[in-house]
Amino acid sequence: MNKNKKISYSLIAALIILFIIRLILITKVDLIPEETYYWQWSRHLSLSYYDMSPMVAYTIALTTFFGKFNSPFFVRLAAPVISLLLSVFVFIALKKITGKTLPSLLWAVLLNAIPIFNVGSILIVYGNLQMLFFSLTILLLLYLILTGKDYYWYFIGIFTGLALLSKYTAVFIYLIIFIFLILSKKYRGHFLKKEPYLAFLISVILFAPVIIWNYFNDFVSLRHILTLSGGYQNFSVFLSNLLLLFGSQAGIISPFIFIIILVSIFLGIYFGLKERNDVYIALSTASLVPLLYFVYQCTKTTVQPNWPVFLYFPAFLLSFLMTVRLYYHIKSDKMKKIMVYFYAVSFLTGLTFSVIIFMEPYYPLINIKVNKSPVRNILGWKKTGREIDKILTMHKKDDLLIAGRRFQIASELAYYVKGRPQTYSFNYFIRDNEYSFWNNFKDKKGRNFLYVIDTKYGKHIEKKLCLNFKNCSLIEKLDIRNKNNKNIRTIKVYILKDFLYKDKYIFGKFSSMEF
Repeated sequence: MNKNKKISYSLIAALIILFIIRLILITKVDLIPEETYYWQWSRHLSLSYYDMSPMVAYTIALTTFFGKFNSPFFVRLAAPVISLLLSVFVFIALKKITGKTLPSLLWAVLLNAIPIFNVGSILIVYGNLQMLFFSLTILLLLYLILTGKDYYWYFIGIFTGLALLSKYTAVFIYLIIFIFLILSKKYRGHFLKKEPYLAFLISVILFAPVIIWNYFNDFVSLRHILTLSGGYQNFSVFLSNLLLLFGSQAGIISPFIFIIILVSIFLGIYFGLKERNDVYIALSTASLVPLLYFVYQCTKTTVQPNWPVFLYFPAFLLSFLMTVRLYYHIKSDKMKKIMVYFYAVSFLTGLTFSVIIFMEPYYPLINIKVNKSPVRNILGWKKTGREIDKILTMHKKDDLLIAGRRFQIASELAYYVKGRPQTYSFNYFIRDNEYSFWNNFKDKKGRNFLYVIDTKYGKHIEKKLCLNFKNCSLIEKLDIRNKNNKNIRTIKVYILKDFLYKDKYIFGKFSSMEF
């Protein structure tokens, strides 16, 4: 066996070992609120949902065998599978473009040094599914370019539709392909072919259930997304949001890798247009169009760190192509060594960031109080469920329904309370969400509720809420602590007796003041 084959087998083994490690890790961390919320979606299958497209719900329903196996392993199973597939897509794409097996395989393994990729490999959220189908669509676009076979358009249409069923921002695919066809001299003629239009039609047909659902629900999902996008702010707010955008991206990608990717995007569009290289044009367009949109969004709102993540698949492919190009362009052996060292440091930094992220919840390295740290969202939920179980047992005669101030805590209690009961969320006091469809408070008149609040989001029960019950009483204040006896969160537990349903507005379907 020659040296290259040994290295290739070692890299494949590394991917398999990483996959096995992730299968173990998905059982070791409590489900975060977003995951339990989407798990709740999977218990209420629908054409679409208030917050987003339905694919994450369908995926969890499939991996849990429609609720027969609800352990964290089955709820999250798709996450490590998708991460492995994305590594495979990187290898397939680069092997197709360059014809080189070993460098392509190495770059596929190096994808696993990126912190946000590692986080996404153990958590199941709708971004995972968007990343999967967006990446597959870009891969098929590359195959169209490299083979010239028009039938790839139909596959592009199918996976664009599936990407849209995963997350609305997959709509960028239309703009990406439109701009690519304009910029590519060779493929501009496809505007006159039937295949792109049939591909578009296929994608719309696949996405049609979401459109139908929105039509019958007053387009609440679209209105929700538009609300999240915010309104125009002054220049200082834009600048602050822009710095936060690039700072957060440097954090979740790791600083040096982010610099490499960012430079590669602009080099890709430059060389693509100059040399009429359609692969460069496609990959840089797929990266740059979403990036520029999120820069624009900074004029209106704070861009959440995870929103732009999908653009890094084409950007990562492009960074490989630009890296190889630069390496062979450099004549000096000394400069080549410096470049290799820089890349080694870059990916080791990314790997270090990834390790810190996984260690932080259990072996804190950063001096931040646990209850103020982002890691609080992944800690203590199983323990919270056990504490609520004890209270429910003590008050069994009251036949209590469980409600939360926020949909996040309502979803965690639905998952971690014994028997996995249906829970409720008093949305009037926070923003509307999918619980708006499930609550149906009109039918709960006369019932008793166990009301759980996280004091981070308000220290006392709402007076308006109490006016709709004959009696409201605080029965427990609980500090949920980690194994080092540090407080993760403080929750207050109330019993609300005999629901009067007096104020029908605040218990209506879309009663929240924040859409």
